Amino acid sequence: MSINDLLNSSTRRDNAAMPESDALVEIDALQEADLVDVRFDVSGSSLAMLFDLRSALQFRLANTAVLVIREVEELHWASSEPKGPRRVAHYVIGSKPDVEANRFTLELVCLRGWRLSVVASSAEFFVGDIPGLSEAPPNFVEDDEQTIAEAMPAWDSIFEPRWATFVDPIEPQSL
Repeated sequence: MSINDLLNSSTRRDNAAMPESDALVEIDALQEADLVDVRFDVSGSSLAMLFDLRSALQFRLANTAVLVIREVEELHWASSEPKGPRRVAHYVIGSKPDVEANRFTLELVCLRGWRLSVVASSAEFFVGDIPGLSEAPPNFVEDDEQTIAEAMPAWDSIFEPRWATFVDPIEPQSL
């Protein structure tokens, strides 16, 4: 199953298990993971983030993660990265999730001045492997763009989930 297929699969919750580390509740769980891509689906009001875990500090048993935030209410994106002709790594230097009342919030800070904050009703975190991905990330300085692209996780990559965690909306308590 590809990552794209997983995002809309009715069986995606079958992967629920205790994680090595949980980016939905642990501060800095994503530290040193490489934020590869972000997709916002306007019609579904969801945000999906694709991470390369090969350099992450908290993950040793998998090479890829997908964090999906559903029913997005607020989204802020800022970048002070200078424009350049080549792809670069965007390593996470800080991640701060919070679950309070009926809202999930995430603040993500990456190298090169990228900042993302989001408020939503629910979130899903999938960790697994893309078969055939090398043990180390590509060399972003010396490798050409095609070599880099082939050595990185992509939305259409075949993905084998190892575990997943979920934060669901909490119904307000009636008095």
